[in-house]
Amino acid sequence: MKTDDEGIVYKVKIKGAKDGTVKKAIKETAMTVTMRRRPPSTVGQLRHRMEKDITRIETILESRGYYDGKVTMDLDVEESPPRVYIRVDQGEQYRFRNVELRFSGEPDELLQKIKPMVRRKNRVVAANVFGEQQRILDLMKRRGYPFPKLARRTIAVDRENKKVDLLLEFDPGLLAYFGPVVVEGLESLEPKYIHRQVPWREGRRYDDKDVHDFETKLLGSGLFGSARVSPQQPSAETNAIPIRVAVNERDQRTIRLGVNYSDIGPGGRIYWEHRNVFGGGERLESSLGWNPIETELEGKLTRSGFLDANQSLVLDITATIETPDAYDAEKVRAGGMVLRDFTAKIQGGLGLGYSFSKVEQFDLVDRYAYVLFPLQAVFDYRDDRLNPMRGHQLFGRSTWFEDTHGNDSFLKTYLEGRDYFLLWDKYRLSSALRLTLGSIDGGAIDSVPADERYYAGGGGSIRGYEYQAVGPKLDGTPTGGDKLLEFSAELRMQPGNRLGYVVFIDGGTVYNDLLHDENRSLRYGAGIGLRWFTTIGPLRADMAYPLNADDSQVERVQFYISLGQAF
Repeated sequence: MKTDDEGIVYKVKIKGAKDGTVKKAIKETAMTVTMRRRPPSTVGQLRHRMEKDITRIETILESRGYYDGKVTMDLDVEESPPRVYIRVDQGEQYRFRNVELRFSGEPDELLQKIKPMVRRKNRVVAANVFGEQQRILDLMKRRGYPFPKLARRTIAVDRENKKVDLLLEFDPGLLAYFGPVVVEGLESLEPKYIHRQVPWREGRRYDDKDVHDFETKLLGSGLFGSARVSPQQPSAETNAIPIRVAVNERDQRTIRLGVNYSDIGPGGRIYWEHRNVFGGGERLESSLGWNPIETELEGKLTRSGFLDANQSLVLDITATIETPDAYDAEKVRAGGMVLRDFTAKIQGGLGLGYSFSKVEQFDLVDRYAYVLFPLQAVFDYRDDRLNPMRGHQLFGRSTWFEDTHGNDSFLKTYLEGRDYFLLWDKYRLSSALRLTLGSIDGGAIDSVPADERYYAGGGGSIRGYEYQAVGPKLDGTPTGGDKLLEFSAELRMQPGNRLGYVVFIDGGTVYNDLLHDENRSLRYGAGIGLRWFTTIGPLRADMAYPLNADDSQVERVQFYISLGQAF
């Protein structure tokens, strides 16, 4: 028998566990497996582990419905090293025959509508039973009962017929209605800010989802380091429960600096933010961004809870100077938009604005003034904003440009959809797809300001091509178009905690709807990338090359560096 300085070295062999979940549970639970790297000093100690494991494995079998399962364990000391054999005879897996829910007292109509998800003939698995208990408790909290309890769980095993009867009895507790909101922990913020965010009306039937969503909203405001929203026990004479909001304010001012690199060169942006500028949670943001072809100064004021807990008012003013190859432009745009959260995942917005610009293209200078009527919608079901692996997102925006100096009004529409699929969880292998469509309607292309037309090429568009290099040109200079088509596909892998890898292909074009089809040729770019995952999101470094550039486009490798995934 082989030993080392610390004890007996042995191996383990599991036989007969045909159910993969049983075998996995044995490997994770049995002491002879989990403590193999801590060898026992004597054979007696090893046999003691084996005896304990028989009981553990029998419990595992019962938890998965193998009530007739048998476990034996043997130790072969003649082998070198000694081997522990775990022999499992699972037997037949039992199934549910009857599943019944009961509620104490006189359950109302909403409780009576709750039906079990565990059904007759389902395989008996303990995890499913516990999951069913929690699901029903959560449903009761959503239907007016903030403090429900499981009163009794009865499992009757019929070994002759290999069946199980399950009875779950619940005590709903008090049927409650929303009462007053009690706020604790405020320092500089006014209580009216909290009350303005409350998504329910006092006296409405209690719903735990509203409480959870309210807490999430407070945490997402950036005003609090912590926020806890919880129902309190009511007094004896009422069923209106107080809601306690306990918060801890964080610093209200932030300065940030961001840098990036793309085919147009290095760029950066400096941000300043005050999240409580007037004492009512109003957010004032200002930023200055720059790169070799654009300088932008922006100011934004956001007031949440505008006329409704689910609405925000956003006032914005932006001054921009642009000098790409296609045009030179100086522009000031100001406006406001009311954003409404229809659900936690769906948001819509309606606004009004004004834009004034001076644009030079081909030595011709034009001045434009428009009243803007923007309308937008966002459906965001991604699991993460900076590094999504599952879900989808759809963004649409349509803006009517009303010409104040003439009759050259037009409608500009932009639509982008993204899908994310987790392909292999072990290596965090996922795919990401993007499709972008754009259209300008209602006016001739030459009457649309050059800076409002669509262009393609560069980072965030078709990687591998220079900025705005894809689409119609005149004497080698991009002219822009009134139709946009772009698409991207990425395969992303993150085998470790820090480093990730990406391969991608981008494609698309810009064209003028009145031009011949030859101007609609799709251009493709492909490349590879690295991702360095940090606490604030992935740092992206991409390298791309154009696959079918035309004679006017430069064929060379382009590099892109920024924070966050490409899309």
